[in-house]
Amino acid sequence: MEFSEVVRKRRSIRDFDERPIDKTILKAIVEEAQWAPSWVNSQPWKVYIATGETLKAIKKEHLAKVQAGENGYSDFKHAARESFGAYPLKNMQILNADLGAYLKNDFSEFSAAQGRLYRCGAAVYITIPKGAPEWAIMDMGGFEQTLMLSAANKGIDSIPAYEFVKYPDMVRRYLGIPENELVAIGVGLGYVSDNAMNGYRSPRAALDDMLVIKD
Repeated sequence: MEFSEVVRKRRSIRDFDERPIDKTILKAIVEEAQWAPSWVNSQPWKVYIATGETLKAIKKEHLAKVQAGENGYSDFKHAARESFGAYPLKNMQILNADLGAYLKNDFSEFSAAQGRLYRCGAAVYITIPKGAPEWAIMDMGGFEQTLMLSAANKGIDSIPAYEFVKYPDMVRRYLGIPENELVAIGVGLGYVSDNAMNGYRSPRAALDDMLVIKD
């Protein structure tokens, strides 16, 4: 695909059809993502992918925790929406209104999708060392985006979501992640289902609202 097509194809999918993803494809996606830029070539990220029986076990325990009302305790401190600042908050409010209209204000299926981890075919967990500087977080974000673009180019859809890292101790237990690594980002990969939720695309801010070019 042309690059502009790949960028526009990538979107957050809320329901996959649970088909497994060939491990050769998963390895190719991660290998391409490794070409993301990195501060002094530090490449602070490590990647853990749950598939098969491991993923089934994670999904089962995750859903049980959600249904029991267990609060999340992600390695990154939870932040109130207001803390992001006025401009990002405005974009969030636009999303809420737009999504509400699309779903006819029935968020039940939307919320249920989180608890079942979107029925993804593979769950990707990206870590960085505990105590790493903020530059490592920037690098990790670049790696995450490159990973999702690589997936899109191979016909694999994705969703980056807090839900995947909501219970980091559970994830560490299943995937053998050391305590000295932050379970920072989770990305679901898979093949899109025909669920109506997947027809929604979030709006983007007008270019003139976020871009400044000065000669």
